[in-house]
Amino acid sequence: MECIYINLDSAAERKLKFETNFNAFKKPDWTLTRFSAVNTEMVKARNVKGESQPAEKGCFLSHRDIIGANLDHDRPLFILEDDAVIGKRTCALVERAFSQNDKPDWDILFTDVCIPGVKAMVDTLRFRRELAAKKVDIAFMNLTKTNFAGSTAYLVNPQSKRKLYSLLCAADELNIPYDLYLRGLAHISALKVYVMFPFVTSLSALSETSQIKSAVDRTQLAWNMFRKMVWMERNLAECKPVLEQLKSTLAEKDLVEFNSLLTSPDQELKAFGILFSAAAAKAA
Repeated sequence: MECIYINLDSAAERKLKFETNFNAFKKPDWTLTRFSAVNTEMVKARNVKGESQPAEKGCFLSHRDIIGANLDHDRPLFILEDDAVIGKRTCALVERAFSQNDKPDWDILFTDVCIPGVKAMVDTLRFRRELAAKKVDIAFMNLTKTNFAGSTAYLVNPQSKRKLYSLLCAADELNIPYDLYLRGLAHISALKVYVMFPFVTSLSALSETSQIKSAVDRTQLAWNMFRKMVWMERNLAECKPVLEQLKSTLAEKDLVEFNSLLTSPDQELKAFGILFSAAAAKAA
């Protein structure tokens, strides 16, 4: 598997953490290439038009440039941002996605995404628990009608690279972030987009300090934690400090809606009760 990760030249700590994690779990025949991310100075030099912030434009162009540089081979492409993490099962499950179908019926296959919105988060947790009860290892979720975000880690079907690149180049002006542009293409059925579920990659702790947004608010933190907590290899004990941090920001009225989860003897439900309460409190 050919893997390419995006990393700013100035982000040395992210480079080290990403490569350490990747090298710990990769299979011998997996390769990793670093792509020097398009920075804000490059964006200005390229005179990129549109209303997006310079860092958002740099992110969009980085993904587009990677795809454009890999059009002439028929291998799948695994694109990752430098706050992604893989686990001990990631490589095997990603390879299974191709071994079971040598002509996959998707253009983009995410390995995790952000699911904003409390109702969607509740439904996603329910689905995870249903799969676990049925002992189903992995499922493919169709994102055509799903409100999703994030472009941290995804596979590009080798037969879809030129199609995807053409759609990305059609954006003469960059007015929305890259992930939301992909979501828009999925919602109008211009792209077939799925996500592996439970997620087979997740976010590192560095995701709490976004390079695009200067601060991460409570809702964004809750969304990030949800991605980590529905990851196939999640560890609820490791999530507890952030969950307690989120809970400390909530008033009693914020805890009422999910009180049945918060008082459950099921530790998973109790943890998600805090998460859902934090995600809902911002909009209340």
